[in-house]
Amino acid sequence: FLKIMSERANFCAQNFLFRFMAPSPELVTVCGSTIPLQYKIFPQNPDNFLNPSIVWVTPRRRHCVELRNTKRFGRKEWGTSKMIPMKRDIRVDHKTGEYFQVGKLAPLTYKKIMEETRLIQQKMAESFGTGTPKDKDVVVLYKGEQKEVPDKYRVIEMDHERPAFFSANLMQKTRDIKEGEDSQTLKPSGLS
Repeated sequence: FLKIMSERANFCAQNFLFRFMAPSPELVTVCGSTIPLQYKIFPQNPDNFLNPSIVWVTPRRRHCVELRNTKRFGRKEWGTSKMIPMKRDIRVDHKTGEYFQVGKLAPLTYKKIMEETRLIQQKMAESFGTGTPKDKDVVVLYKGEQKEVPDKYRVIEMDHERPAFFSANLMQKTRDIKEGEDSQTLKPSGLS
């Protein structure tokens, strides 16, 4: 391919020089030896791809299927994937009937918990007041609950009963890990 192209370029250069410029004494060599001009006439072969010049810019070979798909859709391994991945970790909360992602709370359940948390935070702000240090841990007691609390804790009493989704001890460990034994997952106590 390169050989054909170089011969073609050489032929075009010779044609240009001797067609538009008459041979002048400056172009004659000093030694007297001249390079014979070689005029090659390229055969007009219909199979030759150089004849129709429009074909010079177009690709002549197809890319493999894998490369075409990579260009079209990207690669997941490279982080260039244009496909939307299917989420296989979506479950249904059978109490509320809403969808949620595994490891996250369902949206309505999350709103309920956040509302209850805001109420607790407001009661804490009232209990501690502004400008005083928050030097004690907090124990939240709901309506109808009786519990002995040491002096190092500050008691915050709520006006309503404990919601069913709020555990009595939010700091209770859900996994009992002991050395030498298999770990067991425990349900939090105090749920109704």
